[in-house]
Amino acid sequence: MDFKAILEERHSKETTNTIVNEVGNSANKFAKLMFTFKEGPAVITQRAAWPLSYIGQNHPELLTPYYPLFINLLKQENKHNAINRNVLRALQNAQIPEDYQGAILDICFQLLNSPKEPIAVKIFSMSLIENLAKLYPEIIPELKMSIEALLPNSSAGVKSRGNKILRILKK
Repeated sequence: MDFKAILEERHSKETTNTIVNEVGNSANKFAKLMFTFKEGPAVITQRAAWPLSYIGQNHPELLTPYYPLFINLLKQENKHNAINRNVLRALQNAQIPEDYQGAILDICFQLLNSPKEPIAVKIFSMSLIENLAKLYPEIIPELKMSIEALLPNSSAGVKSRGNKILRILKK
């Protein structure tokens, strides 16, 4: 399947589902999608991020070779919000390799505390930090402070996830 051609043709839930079903749990097919994601152009990277997120949620083991790419992309400025949103969605259920945990934590705290990041990016960042807090309980106070600072002026989605995480952290 020519992922680039499909993504150039149209961007839809149907296209995303077609790609997700084609890739399944195949590392080779996922590598082809990741090549398309990486090579772009920007609009193709943005469109490829959506199926990447679903595949990452269903088969997080496929993400392992791509952590350096994800970290570099998450650090880049002036990219479409879909990239951060979908990469973070994919990573939130993954067992992040130890070598990349520190970088992911730093990025997620920056995104969570940034006033210009959209709601979904903040929510997925919170979830990733919460997952890593199980391994690094010393970050819990910083996570609590970040969430508590965010809550008063946030959307219902951020408040819901933030309060849920705060309740979990109090246990």
